[in-house]
Amino acid sequence: MGWTVSDAVRGLDGAADGGRRWVVGVVPWGVAAGAVAWCLAGSWRAAHTRNYPWNVWTPVGYGAVKGVFLGLLAGWCAVVVLRFVRADRWRAGGWAAARFAGLVFAGGLLGGLVPGTLRDFLGEPQPRTLYYFDGPRPESEWYWGPLLAEWLTYTVLPAFGCAVLLAVGAVVSARSSRRDRFGWAVPALVGVGLLFLPDWAASGAPEPVGNGDHVNESAGAGLVVLATGLGLLLSAWVVRSRRGSGRPVGPRAAVLTPPRSSPTPPRSARGGG
Repeated sequence: MGWTVSDAVRGLDGAADGGRRWVVGVVPWGVAAGAVAWCLAGSWRAAHTRNYPWNVWTPVGYGAVKGVFLGLLAGWCAVVVLRFVRADRWRAGGWAAARFAGLVFAGGLLGGLVPGTLRDFLGEPQPRTLYYFDGPRPESEWYWGPLLAEWLTYTVLPAFGCAVLLAVGAVVSARSSRRDRFGWAVPALVGVGLLFLPDWAASGAPEPVGNGDHVNESAGAGLVVLATGLGLLLSAWVVRSRRGSGRPVGPRAAVLTPPRSSPTPPRSARGGG
């Protein structure tokens, strides 16, 4: 994840080397942006879904986890879009950063929109915008008003926010002189945030009540969030370890390299008999 790079902008950060610029960490920024965007969408759902009192925090946790994977997809789509643009088509100047951010935004928006759009428009009608206890509704009661409200609220808006945050993060990485660190630092921060999310989201919410399935659903959501956070921390540790093992040895390389031996001139060249 952290080593993902994309063909980038010539002279994006003002460098005059005329070569290609590499932007490191597009995908990790997508993971962070997706987690934030869909966590907010889950918070909105938890606050506005009726008849859902026993584990009202679970949409927050599931939203954050879903955002991690949708953000991962958005980041990869942004990388694919950038790779379609040849490096020699970029020009140095003030528009380079804006063009780069626009391509990242377009790719991220595409990756965030497609899964939810296919689910809403091609899947079975769902009651997510109405009551928790409702079963699948007929098409006549689902399409148009409820479907568009669901699609705009929980698919379009989070995908748009994810794409904006992704573009901002990618530009920050491109302009940073230590851009390699974002590849592991960003997933690590998201992982730490997920570890604290269940306790934070459940604070102030009613305790899980009802039958065992309801209580287990709340506990299951917490385990999913914690497992995702630990996975991100493990990924960040692996990336950082690889970075450390790939660094140049430095002064020790001169010790390991034998000095070049100079041939001894013949005695005749030294004037000897």
